[in-house]
Amino acid sequence: MTQTMSAGGRLLAQRLAAVLGDPPAAGGDGLVAPAGRAGSATPAAAKAGAGEPPLPDYVAHVLARWDLLHDVPFRYLVPDARLLPPESIRFFRLDRGWLDRLRAGALAVGGGDGSRERAATAALLPRADGAAAEHLPLVREVQRGRISIPVAAEVVAEERAESVALAAGTDAVRLAGAAVPVTGFLLRSALVSGWPAMQIRAWASDLPADVPPGVDPDELAGRRPDLVVPLLRLQRLSPAVLLALFHGAPRLIWLQEPPQSVQFGLEPSGTGWRVPVRSAGGQEVTSVPVPMRPGPVAGVVDVATLAGALDAAVSGSPPNRGAGVALSLLQAPSRQRFAAGTAR
Repeated sequence: MTQTMSAGGRLLAQRLAAVLGDPPAAGGDGLVAPAGRAGSATPAAAKAGAGEPPLPDYVAHVLARWDLLHDVPFRYLVPDARLLPPESIRFFRLDRGWLDRLRAGALAVGGGDGSRERAATAALLPRADGAAAEHLPLVREVQRGRISIPVAAEVVAEERAESVALAAGTDAVRLAGAAVPVTGFLLRSALVSGWPAMQIRAWASDLPADVPPGVDPDELAGRRPDLVVPLLRLQRLSPAVLLALFHGAPRLIWLQEPPQSVQFGLEPSGTGWRVPVRSAGGQEVTSVPVPMRPGPVAGVVDVATLAGALDAAVSGSPPNRGAGVALSLLQAPSRQRFAAGTAR
């Protein structure tokens, strides 16, 4: 039995075939051969997509923002407060599948729910993924007002042109950028409000030989840039909740008090107190107990006696007096290290 297709049916089949990239293979009966499923990659579709214009800069930037969880309600990140109790930290890796569905839903808004619209959205997703991956490292700079979206687009274009993968096509660059995981942590603590300028550092190695515990982070970053895991987002979501996202999977994360928090202090020792004896270069040599003044008020340091004890602790050196006391009482900002899942 010969089946014929109406004029409207043939027009619909031709349009669907054009979207899917399959030419209509009509037989003598007027029927169109089955095309590939929506979203399948065909040579014709790839050839057609290669000449399509890039996404607008603003759209690419917004998609990159969503990849960093901007504009995403907090209840989607932490659906239950018990998942992030007070004085806790949670490390995570962003689920690319979840972000892909977010992007697909946004691109499909206003496009209808037909097979043609779904196919168009599926064909647009690879370009959206590539554009978002290219803009990802620049979202924080735009957020902080250092550059604008047009300037970010120019930076992306320059980096794409200078890339060694340009000869193989920009898709290679985009896929390489998209393959880098986005990781991060959520911190709920009084530290967030107590130290609003707290510094966050992430490193690709947790070996003490690579990242010594007392090293200057700026000096290490300048000497070993390969160890630095870039920070993509650092934002307080509430007075006590901090969100940090990194472009990669760090092996070591530092949470450090701001440098301006340098202060004087004593170290507890049993029922009393001690202070370190430091050389002129700042190295700790030994420690001495802290003498207290007698009297009705407890806890008052006898500074003159302490200065003499510090001078006597280092034999052969000239008296330092007040300078020695200041050097011994100096307390550098504290640093909390999280290495390979273990806090140190």
